[in-house]
Amino acid sequence: MAVPGTNAVAPPGVSATDDQLQMGARAGKPVQRSPAARVLLAAAVLLGVLVPVVLAVVTGGLSIPHNDAWSYSRIAQTFGLTGRIELLGWNRSALFGQFMVLGPLARWLVAQQVFVALLGIVALAAVYDLLVSSLGRARAAFAVLIVAIWPGFGLLATSFMPDVPAMAAMMICLAVGRRALLSGSTWLLAVSTAFGLWGFTIREQALAAPAAVLLLAAVAAWRSRRKRDWIVLCVTGALFLLGALGFELWRQSYGAGDPPVLSVPSTLLQLGGSVVVRGYFLLALGLVPAVLLVARPWRWGRWAILGSLAAFAVAVAAVLRFGVQGFFVGNYLDPAGPYWGAGNGRPATIFPPQLWMLIVAIACGSGVLLAGLVVRRLRYINPVLGVFLTLMVVGNVGSALSGQNLFDRYWLLAMPPLLAVVLSERTAPGNSAFARVAERVPAVAALAGLAAVSLTVTAAGLAYDSARWDAGNRLVAMGIPAVDVNAGLEWNGYRSAVGMVPPGSWTFPGSSSCFIVTVVQRPERPEVMVLSYRPLIVAGTARLWVYDNGCSAP
Repeated sequence: MAVPGTNAVAPPGVSATDDQLQMGARAGKPVQRSPAARVLLAAAVLLGVLVPVVLAVVTGGLSIPHNDAWSYSRIAQTFGLTGRIELLGWNRSALFGQFMVLGPLARWLVAQQVFVALLGIVALAAVYDLLVSSLGRARAAFAVLIVAIWPGFGLLATSFMPDVPAMAAMMICLAVGRRALLSGSTWLLAVSTAFGLWGFTIREQALAAPAAVLLLAAVAAWRSRRKRDWIVLCVTGALFLLGALGFELWRQSYGAGDPPVLSVPSTLLQLGGSVVVRGYFLLALGLVPAVLLVARPWRWGRWAILGSLAAFAVAVAAVLRFGVQGFFVGNYLDPAGPYWGAGNGRPATIFPPQLWMLIVAIACGSGVLLAGLVVRRLRYINPVLGVFLTLMVVGNVGSALSGQNLFDRYWLLAMPPLLAVVLSERTAPGNSAFARVAERVPAVAALAGLAAVSLTVTAAGLAYDSARWDAGNRLVAMGIPAVDVNAGLEWNGYRSAVGMVPPGSWTFPGSSSCFIVTVVQRPERPEVMVLSYRPLIVAGTARLWVYDNGCSAP
């Protein structure tokens, strides 16, 4: 059941050294360890998970809900305490597979979020396993580090949002699935689809991973024309479909909770193009270190140069169309900080205008070079990653075209396949030690800059969430009922009596805004207190104002 292209042989352009190491591994010979790979993997875990966890502990963010996870955490907490599942009108994701595996541990928010952090490490390990056969140890580890410093990864890894758990399930599904397709192992195919099914119970979009594996298994069965391969495929596929359908019917028996409101936009072509373009340049920003490591446009052929010129024209049009402030999709990577709309008012920018302009310019430059690399290397991508990438892009565009919100974090899953494409480009080393070091300087600088942006996003999100939560707790300590305090989406939802009714409405029956916590000064309102906090945890100064709207008294 082996699929051509899924084996461990590197694509054309990979150095003989990497190829020899891989062939030695397949022959059972000892493979030399890569100290660089170990350092890069350690840095990935440190910057992507451990440092964010430390920041969450310092701010108190590890014990409070974040963003949409106010609902996910509260649903999980109820399950952990009572064994019951009670939806709250803000749970569009499948979600059940994320908290049910925790059992009684789900009653503690800290346990929930530590679990996600551990899954963050698992996701990074799975990305490494998925890429190492085609890129070699060092470049696969470099790719993992780039994924770990995606702006927002650290914040997602320290909250009960479903992105990281779903990513872990999907990356394991793909990594095991690649091995199953290579070896023809029935058991590995079953394990792959089992993890794919688990991912589906966390987030429906995770269907892309098992779908990619099963589609390629069907191609392998068709090519082999062996009855056994067809039987394995049919049985595995049928079990997966029955499991997915059974889960969905069972989940719907609890009520959809927050079903998507499907509305087909009138300008399909314009919206679809906008989604693809903004997503592309967001990915290009995340891929900057890899692009700068391998891009040598003066050595490219005609088609790669034309691809880059086309990307340059699109970049100019995108800046004119969306402006600098709204250039990216938004939600986590935003000048005012991650998901700032969950609070009351727009906070001061965490990225000064000049720095934000530089970030957009770097994304555009990277996008121009990325287009040339894609033209040169896309045909060499591992089929598993290629099909998965296609399904993810189609899924994101389809979601946007159906009227659903599309956030920047939805593009994170496209990073591993694109890193496989970019880093498969090999360049001739410099003639001297100085030249070899100089060639790596731009990539290292970009890596450091991207890590700084990522940690800034993480720190800003944790600081703002914790400051608003602390303000709410102070009002409760003064004798004010929690349901009379509006400290933002997380507080309002988590402290509400019955959740959001109707689903998706941002309305919490029984709750009011008698006291509001906001970043906007309102001199016309009676001021209760003013709280200062550091928006970057260790730097900066920002304020929260608490106002009495006159409908309640302590």
